Amino acid sequence: AWVLAAAFAVGAWTQAGMLGYVVGPAALPEALAPRYTRPWTGYHWITPYVRYGDVVMARDFASRLIPAYGPYTVAPGYPEFFLTDESRREEAVQRYYTRATPRGVRRDILRTYDVRWVVDGAEPVQTQGLRPVAHGPDGEVLYAVTPAS
Repeated sequence: AWVLAAAFAVGAWTQAGMLGYVVGPAALPEALAPRYTRPWTGYHWITPYVRYGDVVMARDFASRLIPAYGPYTVAPGYPEFFLTDESRREEAVQRYYTRATPRGVRRDILRTYDVRWVVDGAEPVQTQGLRPVAHGPDGEVLYAVTPAS
């Protein structure tokens, strides 16, 4: 019984940071407050605009989360064994977000992958051909790719 109680106590202490999700960080006891991890905000803020099946140009972390809401990303956030051009797509995303990449190359990348949306910071690497649509909670901005791009 003591072993079971000790195992339960260790498990409870390990999961103690999760208690903050239920009661809120302000209600946590002082001993548990440092273990609280702020939950990620997600990308639900793009869903009023981006539809299921749309293609979004996004960086690493965003490309892992955005597909959960229905759209596709140019490069997958995780290894995709059935995507034969995965490395080419990852290279295209890196090239797109590199500041030194010429505007024409960025435009071609957007066309090649039929990109309708770009998630970038408040000062995107490209402004021509992009129209800001929504602002996320962590400073990211959703840009619509305009037909002129």
